[in-house]
Amino acid sequence: MKQRRLAVLAATAAMPLALVGIASATSPPAVTPVEHVRGADLADDLKVNADGVKFQTKVPTDVSVLTLTIDPGATTGWHTHPGLAIIAVSEGTGTLYSPDCTSETFNAGEAFVEAGDDAPTMFTNESPSPVVLTVSFIAPRDADPVHPEAGPACG
Repeated sequence: MKQRRLAVLAATAAMPLALVGIASATSPPAVTPVEHVRGADLADDLKVNADGVKFQTKVPTDVSVLTLTIDPGATTGWHTHPGLAIIAVSEGTGTLYSPDCTSETFNAGEAFVEAGDDAPTMFTNESPSPVVLTVSFIAPRDADPVHPEAGPACG
């Protein structure tokens, strides 16, 4: 089940790219996932409040960590996450789009959070160099970490 969830992430990232590949004679830009931790069990009722940071779970929870390498011109596609996704930019510069087509740029050394209650987002690499993201998913047990969503034509 947990292996399927990360396969969904890889497939979600690759779906829009597959269409580009059909129309292009060259290799399409890609999003390449590398899994580090898959579905590690976190305590069902965890409460931590230390040094100004609060963290709490109320249900059985999984933690997964992966690295995404996003080629120039590639995108994650529009998506949401259950629970939380904490995304750190390890290398490069990428752009996060919101459904209203506003965007925010993130550089190496910066991080952002996507939460289950958030509207869909899309991360793109509009630079000439790869972007590397390290993503930590904290989600309800056995939930798919990425849900593909329809989105507007921006980016």
